Amino acid sequence: MNQTTSSSPTAKIWRVVEGVVDSDEPVGPRGLGRKIHLDRSAVGRMLQHLADIDVLHRSADGYVLGPRLITLGRVLAARDTLPDEVEPILADLVARFDETCYACAFHGDVAVFTHEIQSSKPLRLVVELGRPVPLYAGAAGRAILSALAEDHVREIVGTDPLPRLGRGTLGTIDEVLEAARRDSERGYSVSYEERVPGGAAVAAPFFGSAGTCQGSLVYTCPVARIEDADVAEIGQAVAGAATALSVRLGHESRAER
Repeated sequence: MNQTTSSSPTAKIWRVVEGVVDSDEPVGPRGLGRKIHLDRSAVGRMLQHLADIDVLHRSADGYVLGPRLITLGRVLAARDTLPDEVEPILADLVARFDETCYACAFHGDVAVFTHEIQSSKPLRLVVELGRPVPLYAGAAGRAILSALAEDHVREIVGTDPLPRLGRGTLGTIDEVLEAARRDSERGYSVSYEERVPGGAAVAAPFFGSAGTCQGSLVYTCPVARIEDADVAEIGQAVAGAATALSVRLGHESRAER
């Protein structure tokens, strides 16, 4: 994530909102400040302001979701056509490989895992839905970067050094750009322990009717299992699924017109 963007006042307010959304119980300034690494007094002011405009609600035990935020969530869920389009495509991938597969949405300068169908195997890679992750680390985000212009990638990723999240994390913007070019040429991205220790992933971007990248489809598994798999076969299947989703979202039909 671009460091300047992440430290802006708007970004800090959004981190407070996300912190409340992520919590299973009411939160206060002290605990939330520790969780999101912001000053307690600043968090307290933002919580109070958000409660004043009904985005949050102050209960006896702390701050919880407010009526405006709950209403907004319902409106967005009603407008989201992706579940109907993506679930059968994810189901086909899981039926073929019996590994957990996800849809990942592209939002601003992060990726967000939004939909999943899990493997039947007892040992599987599980990603928390709804939590933003950086685009430079892991196949899900790098597949999205492979569909963007170089200047856009530089703007999103920011400057070196890049925070290391796993032993396979790429450390510089030049490494990210080279990986994006390679991924774009073959049509899919592959990662080994870039973000999650012990995890591997294969992903491909999908596009909306306007021709812009909307996110990626992601195959995940423990890294030990992918070593015995045909990565090229998996990559081609994931890329084909992403193309099928793009068609459902109107990408191909728009191009033909």
